[in-house]
Amino acid sequence: MKRVTIKIEGKEYDINLKNDFAQALETELEKELPPYENNSIKELLQAYLKKCYDCYVLEQKLQKLLKKFPN
Repeated sequence: MKRVTIKIEGKEYDINLKNDFAQALETELEKELPPYENNSIKELLQAYLKKCYDCYVLEQKLQKLLKKFPN
């Protein structure tokens, strides 16, 4: 397990995650929420919605790809 810390509006939140997921999450979070800066709730929400959109796009691509395979 690895601890990931996110700082939002002056408070630090520690989350324990599996090592491989923690590393991937830290890499992605650094793109949207600098780890040692005081991020706002608005910035957190924007990062969350961006990731939701990325997942939506991937799901659409996956569904399109799956339609190419016979049942």
